[in-house]
Amino acid sequence: MVFSDTNTKQGLLQDCEFTLFGDSGYGQITSNTARLQAFTQYLNRALDKVTTLICGSDGRWQFDDSNYTDLPIGTANLVDQQQDYSLSVTHLKVLRVEIMDETGKYYKIDPMDENDVSRMGMTEFMNNPGRPQYYDIQGGSVFLYPKPQTGYVTITAGLKVYFQREPSYFATTDTTKVPGFASVFHRLVSRWACYDYALARQLPIKKDLKDEIAVLEEELKDFYATRQSDEKPAFRTQPTPWN
Repeated sequence: MVFSDTNTKQGLLQDCEFTLFGDSGYGQITSNTARLQAFTQYLNRALDKVTTLICGSDGRWQFDDSNYTDLPIGTANLVDQQQDYSLSVTHLKVLRVEIMDETGKYYKIDPMDENDVSRMGMTEFMNNPGRPQYYDIQGGSVFLYPKPQTGYVTITAGLKVYFQREPSYFATTDTTKVPGFASVFHRLVSRWACYDYALARQLPIKKDLKDEIAVLEEELKDFYATRQSDEKPAFRTQPTPWN
């Protein structure tokens, strides 16, 4: 479903207008500046809710909003003996971190947490510069252990981060833009927007909307949990050598 289609009445905003204001309700949002701004915000909140559900359900096929034109992969220059590197606040989840070696090839490093280091201080853990083996996410930064030793040169794009990010949000001026996930669940966005409006005004329809949302959310989670059905799960164990 597109954001708004005043001609065919098939947009998300038109779905909200019909649901909340009835047969004569078209234009109650799109022709009212204040309501248009409010419902754009409601729809964007709904995108957040849906994205959170998908990210928690999508297993081995990682979700990314289809409105983006680039891949969810970020790079940073690897600086000699620099341990921490800033992440964008739009990164919802870091999926994988890779380091470029001296031959120009990337290798994967493993995630860790400060709670995994139980017998020494963090300032002592792998404190000799060398080839990074682990990373730890702290706030808006990724910390490398050990800190890289690059021979006193900066390696361009030497740090590569694969991530999941926030949805691509609507603007009040949008028309043909659609939610960036499976089209069969687009109406979940307008249902959430209607519910937020109905809840704020204590409209009787809020219960029916909540019930419909619950059904759609379960269907959404089932869909994204099983869409990579041609893969069999593989279980791997790896020791933590620093304890």
